[in-house]
This record gives sequence, structure tokens and C-alpha cells, in this order.
Amino acid sequence: MFNNPEVFLGIFNSSAESIILVNDKAQIVAANPSAAKTFGYGEGELVGLKLEALIPSRYETKHIEYRDHYFHAPKQRAMGKDLDLYALRKDGSEFPVEVSLSYHKYEGKLLAIAFIINITERKLTEQKLIKSEERMRYFVKNTPVSVAMTDINLKYLLLSENWLREFECEKHEDMVGKKHNEVFPNHQEKWIAMYEKGLKGEIIRNENDLIINHDGSQEWLRWEVHPWKNDSGEIGGLIIFAEDITKRKIAELALKSSRAKLKRYASDLERSNRELEDFAYVASHDLQEPLRKIRTFGDRLAKLEAETISEKGQDYMSRMLKSAERMQTLIQDLLTYSRVTTKGLPFKEIDLNILLEDVLGDLEITIEKNNATIESDSLPTIMGDETQLRQLFQNLISNAIKFRKEDENPIIKIYTEEQTNHYIISFKDNGIGFDEKYLDKIFNIFQRLEGKKYPGSGIGLSICKKIAQRHNGDITAKSQLGTGSTFIVKLAKN
Repeated sequence: MFNNPEVFLGIFNSSAESIILVNDKAQIVAANPSAAKTFGYGEGELVGLKLEALIPSRYETKHIEYRDHYFHAPKQRAMGKDLDLYALRKDGSEFPVEVSLSYHKYEGKLLAIAFIINITERKLTEQKLIKSEERMRYFVKNTPVSVAMTDINLKYLLLSENWLREFECEKHEDMVGKKHNEVFPNHQEKWIAMYEKGLKGEIIRNENDLIINHDGSQEWLRWEVHPWKNDSGEIGGLIIFAEDITKRKIAELALKSSRAKLKRYASDLERSNRELEDFAYVASHDLQEPLRKIRTFGDRLAKLEAETISEKGQDYMSRMLKSAERMQTLIQDLLTYSRVTTKGLPFKEIDLNILLEDVLGDLEITIEKNNATIESDSLPTIMGDETQLRQLFQNLISNAIKFRKEDENPIIKIYTEEQTNHYIISFKDNGIGFDEKYLDKIFNIFQRLEGKKYPGSGIGLSICKKIAQRHNGDITAKSQLGTGSTFIVKLAKN
């Protein structure tokens, strides 16, 4: 059977590999159907062509040299042989090939036999792999975290720029090939067991690894060890993620200490609030009772003994009663200020339009007496303490009337602006105004820019600020001397 030419012809024609026979004149003397299909020719079209018809022109000169050398000293050449070869189809397109060569003498003439494989798919796969490796190298080198890739002997293959920077290593090219456990700062013997586990396929993590240095100082690391596999599916080494979290740990410890202090402060504040409530009780009872007696007996003296008291005595009596009245007002305002947070009512839904009507009803006599005009847009409904919001509106409207111009009737405009989580409610007047350099000062307790020219204790705006802040908001103002003021209140919707 093996001496039968028909058998060999059948093998030649049915072979999946492309087979071409070439004589010493570089003419193709035989080509199997697979070769014709591979090069895009019809059956029999390859026979008689010069071999260079299948070679891209850029390789032609070099190929002729190789061909002549081969026919001079023929030998078998294995497939590939590390050569990067390309062939040319009939339509002019190129494709990568692997070629193995053999030879045979027929009727005294030497024939070269080329076995050709189209490796386009393999090349595409290789290119994808190369691109994948390039992407991986790019990722490792440029990732914003500290990453190192090692082989199975823990020798560095790749390191991220962040790793080099964070652990103060040499240049990347100088680090490649060095062993991780020899160059990593403060390397721990306990980690060796972790590497062994990683090389067996485990993923190991430590979120809070405390390192005690030789000098007694402490450092903290967060790290992960992941095995990586090569094309054969075997573990090729480790990928190590590491982060120096020393600063973060110091901050956490400081925060923990701060929380302990905050807890003590909260306890102190609670005690202080209790003391403030005790003070409020004393202020509302023990201090006001003597004042009421001073005013009561002072009034009786002024009425019953008016004829027996000298003019100078009556003047003293009047001053005393006015001082007692001011002190009683001061104590009441101070009591109100202290109770904004300690005696606040639970929040409920408040329609500010209805609240404003009630406030204007309470101020009806004052409004009529001063011929004041109050204009208001539609106001929102919010969650709040009705008593305190009523006081806020009353204080701001009363102030706008009180600090009016002598020759001009007060006009107060109230309007609203809605924000995402808050409402801005502005109270604009045409009063005497103030210099904005005193803006911070006017909301402080007992601050009075006009001295004793206008009645009051100087606590009203401080109370307004406290009420606004209790409603998760604040208060500020815009003003110029002689052109009026706008008080801007910010109140949370919920």
C-alpha cells in the first residue's frame, strides 16, 4: 500500500495543510487543493507560477536569497522556526503563515516541499493577548492604589507608580527582578505564611495590620494578596495590594478620643442645662418677686404720698420705678432667651399665614398707633414650634415699627423664597437702618446700637437667632443707614 502512488496522491490532495512543490527554477510544479484555497486560486492555477507570486513584494529580495541558499544546501526545517512570515493571496491581501520545509529528488532533480499553515486566527489571539498584557501593565503601573505583581519566587514583575512613591522604592526598572520580602520596608516574618497560602490559590486580606518598628514606632497597613494564573491555568505568582493607613488610624484614634471628650461635654452640657433651668426658676420667681414689691410700693408712694414728697423726691421715685420696670423687662427677656432650647415645644405643622394673622392681631394697637402698613406674600407651611415662631415674627415686626423714621410711616414687606430644604422669609422695612459693619454684633445678647434712645433690653434679635437655629436655620440682615433693613430668616421645611 505504501508503495502505491495513488495512496500518496490521495494523501496529498486530502491534506488539510497547504502543500506546494517547487523546483530549482522557483516554479510551482504541484499544489494541493488546500493550497489553492488558502491562496485564493482555482484548481490547477498555481502550477507553473513563480513562487514569488505568493510572497509580498517587500520580502521578495530576501526570499530569493533564502531560496537559492536552500537549493544549494537543502535540509529539513521545522514549522515556525521563530520566523515572522507573511504570504500573498491572489487578490493581493496578505496573511501570516508558518512554513516547514523538506526536499525530495525526483528523476534526478531537487524539489522543495513547503507545508504551509494559515495562522491568522493565532496571530489575532496573540495580538489580543499582547494588548491584554499591555492593558494590565498600564493598569498596574498607573492605578491610583499601591499594587505589585510578583512571580512564584516573589520577584517583582510590575509595580504601580503609587507603590514606588508610597513605599519610597527605587525606579520601576531597578525594582523588577528583586524579591519582595527583601526590599519591602518593615517586612514581617508572619507574612511568609500568607504568601504560601496565596501561591496555593487563597485570597488573603488584612484591613488593619499593626507593625511595630525596631525603634518602637507604630505603623498600620491594609493589604490583600491575590494569586494570578498564566495561560496554562497555573498560578504564576501574586498580586499584592497594600496601603499605608497610619495617618488614617491616627485620625481614628483621635476621633475616638474626641468622641470620649464629646461625651463628657454632652454630660457637662446636660448639667449646664439643668443649672440654666434652675436659674430660670430663680429668675422667674425669686428675682421678680422683690421687683414686683418695689414697683407696687413705689406706685403707692407716688399716689398716696405725692403731696408730702418733695419735687426732688418725686423725681427720684420716678427714676426708681422706671429702673425697676426696665429690670423686670430685662429679666423676662433673659428668661425667654434661656427657654428657647430648654422649654421648647414639640414641632408640629404650622401654617405661617395663620400665624402671621395672629401676630398682627396681637400688635393691632401698635400698628394703628404708628400708622404702619404690613404687606405679605403667601407664606409656607413648615414643621416648627408655634409659640417660638410667633415670637420670632412678633419681634421682627415690632423692631421694624420701633426703629421707624420720624417723618415716615412704617412699611413692612414680608416675602418668601423656596430652596431645596429650607424657606427664606425676608422682613423688609423702610426704617432708620444700620451700618452693616455691626451685622454680627446686633444678634449678640444685650447689644443695642442706638443706646437708650429706643426702649428694649437688647435681647430680641438674640432670641430670634436662637429660634431660627432651633428650627435648623439661621438669621442675617442687609441694611444701610437711612434706607431701611431686611432681616432674612432661614427655616427648615421639616
